[in-house]
Amino acid sequence: MIPSARAWLIAAAVAALAELHLQTSRADDPPPADSAEETLAAPAALAPPPPSAYVLPPPTWPVYNFPQVDPLLDRPYAAQPGWYTNVETNIVFPHLRNQLVAFVPNKLTGNTDGVQFPGNPLAATVAPRFEVGYRLPGNWGSIQLGYQFLTTQGSDQTTTGPRDVLQAPASQVGSLDFNMADLTYVSRSFALGPFWDLRWGAGARMLTLYFDSRVQLLNPGSTLGNVLSQTEGSGMYGFGAWAFCDLERKMPIPGLAIFGRFEGTDLESRIRQDYTETVYGTVGTPLEFINRFDSAVATPILREVLGVSYTVPRWNYSRFLLGYQYETFFEIGRLTGSGGIPDTRGQLDLQGVFLRAEFNF
Repeated sequence: MIPSARAWLIAAAVAALAELHLQTSRADDPPPADSAEETLAAPAALAPPPPSAYVLPPPTWPVYNFPQVDPLLDRPYAAQPGWYTNVETNIVFPHLRNQLVAFVPNKLTGNTDGVQFPGNPLAATVAPRFEVGYRLPGNWGSIQLGYQFLTTQGSDQTTTGPRDVLQAPASQVGSLDFNMADLTYVSRSFALGPFWDLRWGAGARMLTLYFDSRVQLLNPGSTLGNVLSQTEGSGMYGFGAWAFCDLERKMPIPGLAIFGRFEGTDLESRIRQDYTETVYGTVGTPLEFINRFDSAVATPILREVLGVSYTVPRWNYSRFLLGYQYETFFEIGRLTGSGGIPDTRGQLDLQGVFLRAEFNF
């Protein structure tokens, strides 16, 4: 009886352990998958929206805003950014070296008459120059437009040249005028030390220049073909580059300085010259014969200025300069001297008083 009871207890213990092991295994198993109906009933996850298309900004003009005034570069008592104007009133004494020569056929006499005379002197005149510019902020320099003109004339009594058939007293009269315009970038002032300042500029330049001279015989005579007058004239127009350099030395007196400038110009020019002879024709009617030549030539120009400048201390609105200038226009009457073109020369020298005033707005 006792062995049977013990056997039942062992069997009950084994059954309890088996049941405990089965429950533990079920707890470790993954949960069962949802049924097909539950899977179909579950809402699907929403897909992310597609990216929106890139839209270009509306077209606009580019705008550059210049920086504000820099106290280190745009010093309070120096010329400030903005508009400015300069005016020069140069009193000059022109000297024209007229070496024009050519031959004009006289169809009444069958001769070829030479037209050559030294040219008349020219009166002193004023050669004003005007400049308008804009000074950039940040001490970047300035852009300016300049224009200068000169007009003068003169007369005297003379005789004819050695190549001319005219060997008689004659009156002589002539004129000279030119117009010059340029567009220039002007740098800021560079300090070379406590007392020296340097400034330079470079740009494009255009020049038109014309001069002529005419001799009128005082007693021409009335024979057929006699020469009554002769005229020689030369005109040119040129385009090219120019540059200048200003050097200034401050003096012990506040605002006063010694000023010097050197300018150089190189133009590619076209020159045309006319030679005219007026003779005594039939029935006393004057007849005119003309010979004309033209050629291309390089035209250099040099200018030197030396004087003094004055700037009101601690005031940046004006500057005044006074000095002496010498300017030379080379090859203004030059022809090549080949292919039937005569060998001619012409040079203009200008010297006189240099007056300049600068105003900043």
